[in-house]
Amino acid sequence: MPSSKDPSTMQTRARAGVVIGALAALAPAVGSPVTAHASGVAPAVVAAPTSAHPTWVRSFAPGPGPGRGPAPAPALVPAEGRPEGWAARTTSVTSAPGAVAAPALATGASRIRVVTTQVVSGQPVITTATVPAAQAVGAVDRAQDAPGAVAVTVDTRVRATAYNDPLRPQQWSLSALGGETFHARVSTAGVTVAVVDTGVDGSHPDLRGVLVPGAQFLEPAAGGTRGTGAVDLDGHGTHVAGIIAAVAHNRLGIAGLAPGTRIMPIRVLDASGEGWSSDIARGIIHAANRGAKVINLSLGGTRDAAVDKAVQYATAKGAVVVAAAGNERAQGNPVTYPAAYANVIGVAATTSARRAAPYSNTGSYVDIAAPGDRIVSTYPRTRAGSGYVRMSGTSMAAPAVSAAVAGLKAARPTLTTSQVQALLSRTAADLGTRGRDNTYGAGLLDPNKALCAVKACPAALTWSGVRSWAPVVGTMATGTVTARTVNGSVLANAPVRTCWAMSHLRGRLQCSDRRTDAAGRVPTNFTVRSTTSVTVRFLGASAATSSSTTVTYRPRAAR
Repeated sequence: MPSSKDPSTMQTRARAGVVIGALAALAPAVGSPVTAHASGVAPAVVAAPTSAHPTWVRSFAPGPGPGRGPAPAPALVPAEGRPEGWAARTTSVTSAPGAVAAPALATGASRIRVVTTQVVSGQPVITTATVPAAQAVGAVDRAQDAPGAVAVTVDTRVRATAYNDPLRPQQWSLSALGGETFHARVSTAGVTVAVVDTGVDGSHPDLRGVLVPGAQFLEPAAGGTRGTGAVDLDGHGTHVAGIIAAVAHNRLGIAGLAPGTRIMPIRVLDASGEGWSSDIARGIIHAANRGAKVINLSLGGTRDAAVDKAVQYATAKGAVVVAAAGNERAQGNPVTYPAAYANVIGVAATTSARRAAPYSNTGSYVDIAAPGDRIVSTYPRTRAGSGYVRMSGTSMAAPAVSAAVAGLKAARPTLTTSQVQALLSRTAADLGTRGRDNTYGAGLLDPNKALCAVKACPAALTWSGVRSWAPVVGTMATGTVTARTVNGSVLANAPVRTCWAMSHLRGRLQCSDRRTDAAGRVPTNFTVRSTTSVTVRFLGASAATSSSTTVTYRPRAAR
């Protein structure tokens, strides 16, 4: 049932965790009634087992392949209140200007950005002045004398926060989905995702503390019906679990899209990645009864009444079921279940080029697409010494969606399957044929946009109407900022503060409080006298949290 085929044989079952080098010249295997969708590559070489006794349900993997403003500006708004806490002056205001400027001067930069934090109307307002290095000390001196100044620093470059996991640079899929941003915006610690698969290696160091008690459902001949699901003799389920919830920022391996999520391992497939539909149905029911909010099925096959009923039961209990669309496009592109059930989110796979993976099934049942090609994730160390391999398939795409759904359920636990489907569809990035299509469904998964549809995120501020960033002295400098939600909705009649820091006034702030118009716009027009930094800060509303944008006009003399 896992979605992965073994190109090393022409048998009707497939494998997860296959060595690309060994398989590059081999043809993909023939599809099966029920399959799991993944293919393998490895940071470390991993040999694919070759047992050959297909059962009704199995796993397979494709081959490696793949307003108007003040004119003049309003008077400076003085700071009020006692200077306590954040409003207290730091030593940067009283230190020698040369000492403050020294770190930036030491870099050899030709221009230095001097940053002043001032208390204005009970809030900190930050302005930036860029000057030649030779003028940096003087600029710092002037900034320290600015009214209400509580901190003066030299600007430094900042990079997007990234996990320190060694294999994070290889996780192109996590970058494409904005993993760090998603994790920072929502905690999924209270959400359990059931991975109904080959089990999950409970001893893997990158999954330490992630698993909750699961279960094993296998025919007696295949190992009995007891167990916690924390054993994976195949590797497929461990790979799936890592994509969802591998521990982040622990200096080990990889990071999951939703670290903190609890994984319930439900072992329904044996050491060869095969199993029976009846066991899968039992596993789904068990997961629903034990409180799983999301059930990941990186497996597939033909329609089965028992699995259908189990899925209906799980969704009635409030669980969202996500399933891989299948990897058999080249083998007739059959309709794959459980992905094709109406109350299941069917997931197709894309490559790093945002194109459909060549093996990914198409059809009306495909709801959404997610990265699934050459995905690095956890793997049993008994099968890969490094504990990590690279695999491809819709099996790898489905858990990315499950992780996103975990975030949505954490933000709003009452969401139903249909509501989750609608959210994912509405926020997906359209790919292929305009609108919905059978290859990508609604398009490429965008976890952050989906999350921001149910939880306020920082407003997106954009500039327009700027005639020139270097206007002639004495003329009107123009500019309009439009405030929208991350999902594009305008933020009308929302509170905004606009501040102008003009160099001829030694950087003193002139601020104006106003509201956006019906189209979410606020103009920043002012008469140019000197180099001026304009900061527009959206102060927050129910639909979006605060954010700011700063630009600098550098005027020129009239000719």
